[in-house]
Amino acid sequence: MTTSTHTKSYTQPQENWRQQYDAVTHNDVIDAYLKGKQAGKDEAKIAMVKLFELNLGKAQEKSEELYDSLKKMGFGINSIHLKADNITNFMALIIADYKDYVSEEFLNAITVSRELKTKTDSEDFTLNFYFTYHADTLNEHCLDSDGYFLKYNVSE
Repeated sequence: MTTSTHTKSYTQPQENWRQQYDAVTHNDVIDAYLKGKQAGKDEAKIAMVKLFELNLGKAQEKSEELYDSLKKMGFGINSIHLKADNITNFMALIIADYKDYVSEEFLNAITVSRELKTKTDSEDFTLNFYFTYHADTLNEHCLDSDGYFLKYNVSE
């Protein structure tokens, strides 16, 4: 009888039997399995963290690229907020000046963002752009609560 399934135990053999201590026991197999399973989990976690860091950098870079394009088009952008839905899917909320946001020309900003999204998205990375306008009632603490954890402060 074993004392634990997770630690090495030595059972008492029946009469006329002797345990060979240099042999691989069932406990050795279980211990090796558990160690290998943990090593695999640790390795997967490291790979996921690296993928997240890579994709976060890409989301920041592409959001800044969109910002630069919108500024060149003459639109006033107050800030960009970034959110990670998971390790491969990100959302950027662009907060524009109200006068630009309601103008018909702002449809060009949406077109540019869709073109950038189409060029950027891949099997292991997705970036969605959302737009709203700046207002005095905009509460950035609510954005924090919604999961937007990075803010790109634009420089004028």
